Amino acid sequence: MHFTKHFVYLLIFVSMMFLTGSSTFRCTSGDSSDDKKSSGGDTEIRVKVSEQQKISADSGGFNGNLDSGDQFGSAIADLGDLEADGVRDLAVGTPFKDDGGTDRGAVWVLFMDSDGKVDQQQKISDSAGGFGGNLSDGDLFGSALAGIGDLDGDNTFDLAVGVPGNDNGGTDRGGVWILFLDTEGKVWQQQKIADGTGGFGGGLDDDDRFGSAVADIGDVNGDDIPDLAVGAPNDDDGSDNAGAVWILFMKMNGTVETKQKISMDAGRLDGSLQADDHFGAALAGIGDLNNDGIPDLAVGIPGDDKGGTDRGGVLILFLDAEGKVLQKQKIADDTGGFGGLDDDDRFGSAVAAVGDMNDDGISDIAVGAPNDDDEYTNAGAAWILMMNTDGKVGAWQQVSGSAGGFKGNLHADDYFGAALAGIGDMDHNGVPDMAVGAPGDDDGGADQGAVWILFMENPV
Repeated sequence: MHFTKHFVYLLIFVSMMFLTGSSTFRCTSGDSSDDKKSSGGDTEIRVKVSEQQKISADSGGFNGNLDSGDQFGSAIADLGDLEADGVRDLAVGTPFKDDGGTDRGAVWVLFMDSDGKVDQQQKISDSAGGFGGNLSDGDLFGSALAGIGDLDGDNTFDLAVGVPGNDNGGTDRGGVWILFLDTEGKVWQQQKIADGTGGFGGGLDDDDRFGSAVADIGDVNGDDIPDLAVGAPNDDDGSDNAGAVWILFMKMNGTVETKQKISMDAGRLDGSLQADDHFGAALAGIGDLNNDGIPDLAVGIPGDDKGGTDRGGVLILFLDAEGKVLQKQKIADDTGGFGGLDDDDRFGSAVAAVGDMNDDGISDIAVGAPNDDDEYTNAGAAWILMMNTDGKVGAWQQVSGSAGGFKGNLHADDYFGAALAGIGDMDHNGVPDMAVGAPGDDDGGADQGAVWILFMENPV
């Protein structure tokens, strides 16, 4: 491992102080401890991985040039069907790419085939893909990604890219680039949002790392323009590195109309956080979970200590039209209907909406625990959570080297689960599929990184 970059990776994606198969499962009081850790809940689990396809320097048709330490797979976003071939395409972050300078970062647009392989790719960086913005050393462009639909109304999907190392206004205050794409995956226009830039009128401090996570959360304020959530996991409201989330009410040109902060001191979060929780390290728009007409939000808190040190957690936030919190539900070890974590799993380092996995009419989520030690130290895991409308978990399934039907090879320090994305039903079997990042994978060289496409099934 390249430990300098590895520790920075932990700060950005896990946000810690020092940079840091059976087809049907049912858990009852008589089940073994191992079974409880991989699956369980109040309802029967009928979802698992049927097939997997790896995308890396050595696999999956990817022909992009990766270098040691790039950490491809640190972020993933579903872009929609950019090239209109009937298959949804992906964006993948490589925040430690050195195009133009050290750790400036890059994003790969992957035009996908229905078998989970890459048909072609387009790199966006300081020196590629038509990007006309200015990046600096250490910006870590590509640390976070979100497909944001057709923001500007030109019938082509657009992309938000986090740059948590950006220094607008002060050191590592962070930022986000809004990229308006063409059908080739190139940038024809861009807009930066940072401290005092792009309509975002300030409110950041040094080392907030705004842009460590970003999510399209739908139209919160009812103006027919999708809005964004942006994480600042090192924000110090209430306590050191407790974290914060900014709700950005957007304009079609990629600038911010208004904003609302959610933290220990703002947005009616009303407590719930401790020092080094890193609230905002991961984000996902989860649709209108409670059916009140306003989209809701899942927020990762990988430093949460419920049940043990750094086991991690997720807060489900039910929002009002102003972007403030109406109600919240915590999911953590033995909390919110969920259990089965160990110390330092850092559950909540990634979170994604993955569609209705168990066909109960409620959208479900996936949560990453990249430091999970299943099989090997820090090999990583992803958890599929079958949700209830109150934000609690009805059932869960772990996907790892030894659980959930996954048959790919994971190794120590792969950090499988560091990034997640729902990718729709790519294989058309009626069950949504998902993509999982493993930025510590060593295919082609140390920490070059990988993405796993997981084809899910719901066997009878």
